Amino acid sequence: MIKFKLDLHRHMSDLFHFILSKQGKKEYLIKLLNKLFRKGDDLVIGLADFNNDGRFSKFEKTIRELPKDYLINKKGPIISIKKNKKMIYFIRANEISTEKGHILIIGNNEKIKTRKLENILIKAKENKWIVIADHPLHEFTFPYFLISRINEHSAISLKKETIYNNKKNIDVLELNSYFPEDRKEIKKLGKKYKIPVISESDAHFMNEFFNSYFELDNLDLTNITKFKKTFRKALKKHIKLHPRKKGIFVIYKHGVYVVMEIFGKKLGLIK
Repeated sequence: MIKFKLDLHRHMSDLFHFILSKQGKKEYLIKLLNKLFRKGDDLVIGLADFNNDGRFSKFEKTIRELPKDYLINKKGPIISIKKNKKMIYFIRANEISTEKGHILIIGNNEKIKTRKLENILIKAKENKWIVIADHPLHEFTFPYFLISRINEHSAISLKKETIYNNKKNIDVLELNSYFPEDRKEIKKLGKKYKIPVISESDAHFMNEFFNSYFELDNLDLTNITKFKKTFRKALKKHIKLHPRKKGIFVIYKHGVYVVMEIFGKKLGLIK
């Protein structure tokens, strides 16, 4: 029985490596992969675009520059990288800011243009996308007040009422490593509504990869259809959580990063 370690909510870039700078991407990725391979085998990472901003595409372009001892295989939104008999899987994810809060979509290989939660959930059901309520229930303070003034959709977390109204179309609730204070309430909500709970990192920085993750057995990553099917089946059995919390410095660093990114895009400094 193969145990897979998963972190499906992970943003690729350190700010100055994958967004602002055109230099050092290859070196950054090799350093990252070597770090991940030291963590073990059969890692599954969801690399998340944010509102279709192309981060996964940047990753796809960069892996072409890897040395030949990194064996790469791409099947739709799943990319596997093998080295010295160890395998890591990267799956395209998309974090979407809706009018009700953020959700994370796994399994799509296209842009999601709508920002209306109801429309996304309908499309997700039609295409059997995995829907994750990321950082649900959280009440943001600083730097949320800045984000709410510059972001089109200022709602960041799905509220309890929204989760209840859409519980049949939400696959999992996330325990986010930035907000450990919400874990008890999220677990309680998951049990009440019979929605599985997973732990993820929501990280933007290299040293936070697998800061928080979860384990599932017997996944099939041959293609995205088989992954979605076996993922949902595994959720009904045993989920081993590894939730961790980040220090206050990292939490505010993440908030400042998000604000800088939003301003950078509005000013045309970040593509």
